[in-house]
Amino acid sequence: MGDGQRFDENVKGGRFKKALLGEELQVADYSSVVGLLKFRRSVRGFRPDPVPRELIEQILEAARWAPSAGNAQPWEFVVVEDRDTIQKLAELYEYQMIEKKWLEATRPKDIQMYVEDSVPALDEERLKAAIEDVKGRAPFRSAPCIIFPLGDERWHHAFPLRTRLERGHQHIVSSLATAVFTLHLAAAALDLATQWLSDFESPWLSGMTKDLLGIPQHYIIYEAMPLGFPTYYPKPRYVKPLHELVHYERYDTARNRTEDEVRDYVIANIRPQLKFTI
Repeated sequence: MGDGQRFDENVKGGRFKKALLGEELQVADYSSVVGLLKFRRSVRGFRPDPVPRELIEQILEAARWAPSAGNAQPWEFVVVEDRDTIQKLAELYEYQMIEKKWLEATRPKDIQMYVEDSVPALDEERLKAAIEDVKGRAPFRSAPCIIFPLGDERWHHAFPLRTRLERGHQHIVSSLATAVFTLHLAAAALDLATQWLSDFESPWLSGMTKDLLGIPQHYIIYEAMPLGFPTYYPKPRYVKPLHELVHYERYDTARNRTEDEVRDYVIANIRPQLKFTI
């Protein structure tokens, strides 16, 4: 018997599950939810085939129902499908990778994410070489669609005043995170591939993107989500075992890791699957 069948029809939850605003709800059971979480991955290779508009709208409809602090729903979405615009976005993304790789090169070699040696200096020749190094390398260049979730902090008026003053920005950001996560899960449920792309939050790339897409300055660009049909699907990712994460009643201080232990754990278990060449 699935989780959905365990609800007593006579309790509030059971009635809510049966009919919401006149709709018949189909609620996934636990195994379906966990299966979807395991299946969703960030993909960095897309076929150019267009995504049908009805699928895009199904994904956006799911995000519309994402939970948010104070039910503020502080989001809007810009959907980009024009090929020329996507190529311009890719060029902007590639250019900002120069300084990103440059900064990464200051870390110890064993924990660098970008493993190439191309580190630009301020002289013109090396900078020109760095531009050539990243040119054409944006993983979403062939994606037929990119969804930009936008946050509007003015919706903090949905919070109590003290909450707004103490944690207003934090609540807006956490609300946007739930919407983005919902976008990714909905796309995975439709057998579509996505990439979780945080670079568009950075000040330079965000500013350039707002100018290109006509987005008013008061909006936050919270991530970007290339969407399409994948050219491949990644191997399963490493996930920490449950016994490393859970403490019952009190925190088990014997399991508290030192900074070096955390760093070594990242190198041994997490980072090997996360090294990129761009």
